[in-house]
Amino acid sequence: AEEGADANNIIDKLDDEASKQPFSMQANERLIQSSEKLQEYDSSQAWDILYQTVSLLKEAGNEALKASLPFLAARRYDKAINYCSLAYLEFPVGSVDFLAEHQYVISKNSGYECRWNELLKTLIMIRLNLAMCFLKEEIDDTKGAITQANLSLKELKPFATEKGIVLTGKKLTKKRTDEPLDTYTESKALQAKAYFRLGSAQIAVQEYDDAVKTFEHSVDSTKEAGMMVDAAVMRKINEAKRGRKEKKERQRKKFKFMFSSKDMDDSKDSGVDD
Repeated sequence: AEEGADANNIIDKLDDEASKQPFSMQANERLIQSSEKLQEYDSSQAWDILYQTVSLLKEAGNEALKASLPFLAARRYDKAINYCSLAYLEFPVGSVDFLAEHQYVISKNSGYECRWNELLKTLIMIRLNLAMCFLKEEIDDTKGAITQANLSLKELKPFATEKGIVLTGKKLTKKRTDEPLDTYTESKALQAKAYFRLGSAQIAVQEYDDAVKTFEHSVDSTKEAGMMVDAAVMRKINEAKRGRKEKKERQRKKFKFMFSSKDMDDSKDSGVDD
C-alpha cells in the first residue's frame, strides 16, 4: 500500500508540473489564432513549443524510471512519442500549419526525416528509453522493445551511413553532401544504443544468433562514433554466445532422443524376434 501511495504522489507531482507548463499543442493553435495577420506568425515558435512539450514528457519519464516506476515511465514516453509523431506524419493534420512544409519534405524522402535536429534526436532517445522500459521484468514486452529499437534504427538510417553524407530521395538513393561531422558521430552513438536495445530483446526471446550479430553491430557503431566500447556490450555478446551454445546443445539432445526413439519403434515393427 505504501509503494502505491508513493507512486501516486510521484504521478500527482509530475502532472502538477506538466500543468504549469505553457508548452502544449493547444498553445500552438492559440499562437496561430492570436496572430492578427498571417505574416506575424512565426512557425519557429510552434516548433519550440512542440520540442519543449516533448522534452518535458521525456524528463518526466526519466524521473519515473529513476523512481523504479517503469509503467509510469512508459506512459510518459509513449505520450511524448505521440506528440513527436505529429511532426513526422506524411499527410496534413487539421490546421497545424507549421507542419505543412515539413510534411512535404518528408513525403519527398520516403517518409524519412532527412534533417538532423533536436526534435528527431529527442524522439530517438525516447524510443530507446521506452524500449528499456519494455525490457523491465515488470512489463516484459520484448515485442514492444524490438519495435522501438527497429524504429530508431530506421530513423537513423539517412544519417549513419557515411561521414558528411545524408541519404535523401524516394528510395534514399540520393546523397546530400557537406553535412557536419557531428551529425554522423551523434547518429552513430544513438545507433550503437539502438543495436544494444535490440540485441537485449533478442536475447530475451532466445534469438541468440541474431543477438550476437546485433551486438557486433553495436560495437562497430560505437567505434565509428569514436567512442570506447562499453563493458556491458561485451558481457551481452558473451551472454548471447553462451545462450546460442546451450540452445544448440538442447536441440542436439532433443534430435538425438527423437531419432533413438524412432529406431526403437522401427525395431518393434520389423517383426524380428529376439
